[in-house]
Amino acid sequence: MQMAKNESLRLAKETIVMVQAMPGEERTDFIDLIYDQYKHSKRHLYPKSEVRKFYDLLSKLVKTFGH
Repeated sequence: MQMAKNESLRLAKETIVMVQAMPGEERTDFIDLIYDQYKHSKRHLYPKSEVRKFYDLLSKLVKTFGH
């Protein structure tokens, strides 16, 4: 479980670095895509660990870049 959490945090950090290099509109589209993936994973009853990865990533993106 701890390893999955560490992997999720590493993925979020790497994604934030990548998103920082994007122009504003592209950044917004990317965050919208992550939100859509999060909603899809909840709606289709993905495993909680997978839903949590999308949630954690989305949360960090919104905290870093706003909404």
